[in-house]
Amino acid sequence: MGSDAGENNILRRFALGDTFRRNAKRLKDKTALIFPAPGGEVIRYTWDEFNKAVNRVANGFLSLGVGKGDKVSIYSLNCPQFLLLIYGLAKIGASVTPVNVTFTDEDVKFVVTNSEAKMLFIEDTLIGRVENVLPELQGVQFGYIGVTGAKERPDGWVDMAEMLDKYSDEEPEIEIDIDDIATVTYTSGTEALPKGVMLTHGNYYAAASSIQAGNYLDVREDDIGLQALPLFYTGGIAVATFSLMLGGTLVLLYMPDANTIAGLISTYKTTYTVLPPTLYNRLLQVPGIEDIAKPLRKCVSFGATIPEQMIIDWNRVAPHINWVSLYASSELSALGTAGSFNVIDEIPEGDMNWVGKPAPALEMRLVDINNNDVPTGEAGEMVFRGPAVLKGYYKNEEKNKEIFAGGWFHSGDVGRMNEDGEVFFVDRIKDMVKSGGENIPSAGIEFVVSTYPKVAECAAFGVPHPDWMEALTVAIIPKEGETIEEAEVIEYCKAKLPKFKVPKYVIAVDDFPRNPTGKILKKELRKIYK
Repeated sequence: MGSDAGENNILRRFALGDTFRRNAKRLKDKTALIFPAPGGEVIRYTWDEFNKAVNRVANGFLSLGVGKGDKVSIYSLNCPQFLLLIYGLAKIGASVTPVNVTFTDEDVKFVVTNSEAKMLFIEDTLIGRVENVLPELQGVQFGYIGVTGAKERPDGWVDMAEMLDKYSDEEPEIEIDIDDIATVTYTSGTEALPKGVMLTHGNYYAAASSIQAGNYLDVREDDIGLQALPLFYTGGIAVATFSLMLGGTLVLLYMPDANTIAGLISTYKTTYTVLPPTLYNRLLQVPGIEDIAKPLRKCVSFGATIPEQMIIDWNRVAPHINWVSLYASSELSALGTAGSFNVIDEIPEGDMNWVGKPAPALEMRLVDINNNDVPTGEAGEMVFRGPAVLKGYYKNEEKNKEIFAGGWFHSGDVGRMNEDGEVFFVDRIKDMVKSGGENIPSAGIEFVVSTYPKVAECAAFGVPHPDWMEALTVAIIPKEGETIEEAEVIEYCKAKLPKFKVPKYVIAVDDFPRNPTGKILKKELRKIYK
């Protein structure tokens, strides 16, 4: 970097990695990160230590030939190394492309090859899951992340621990622009292959400014955040990154389960968390939750409609908690709309599908199929614009033209808005099933089930479930002369789909409710089998 160019670039730029340098100077000895490792060790970083570790990873990548514009994949559960890799790459103008650990071998291969990743770092515990696909990743350098000690580093792999020991903790000097890509996270494939969501350094700054708003998420520098969401999702990266950008303290979970979450809330006095309703319901079953929950200030719920009974039960054990109903999208830098409340009586219209108002960094409209605004109170597609909107899908210009039609991002989700500007989530245009915080596309499930030899026709949809919020259900019309048992279809799906996409219920039917054109009416199926 030339001195004039470098000075001018750093003078006023929006660069994700710069926030950690500034936090290290402001908050040197404050705890930035706490990670209770699977083996029992608790790993801690102060802000000064955290920024230096990020710099070592950044300089390590530069020495390995990774530079601005390059991409590095990671296949891991939550751990400090995941965060250090994200931010180390960001400091050199490169970007991370996380791989969902529930993806099939084909999807893993697609993400790594489509993103043109130069390296793939794999957690030791998970090496066995992907070892069959590794020989197909030609030209990719593999990296090793030691978390549990389950498997030693294979010969020739780069050890991230050595990167942290070997390289300088000086700040790398790389020019970074507000529109440079910071992360490329791949959505679950529906009828098509996974799509790479490109978020820029500017996107993260816009989102971080929004989440501080008191009428949005109200994240604060003095919060101790509990990070249970997987970092291989946009939402997981975003929740962690926003907390850290503000100089907060983050408690990172390796894997989320109710008892572990409860223990960490109690031990570290966490004040803020983001979880799907499934986990909030499970926390209610933990003995002593009344005392455990006392430190919690704010609980954000996403991924499914908040069950009314869940709030009633939480009001009984922890009436002080302020709740947030969040609608969010990866393509909006994990922003969307949000509304906060303490008791159900505060929810507009008493409608549990209420999701508040748009984030400060977003403007929203509700439109019909011709992109015209719908009248107040009527349902329409939720479309957005603002500095939190993704740069686009990686190497997918056809889809980019579709989602950015008319100069707005088209979410594919339907909502309605009342006269006060309050937004209510209505349905999914593409019949996404939301189960346990996961978005499950029905079209992809139907494609797999339809390949089973006995199936003539099928329809996938969600039905209410007390634990998962929605249970993925598949109704099947068997081929003539065939009979189908639930267990055989589920076993077939287990071999073809990630665990969270395997149907919970399979129902054999004679026919489906249909409209006059023969289209299956999934809304009616939900009513019949609820």
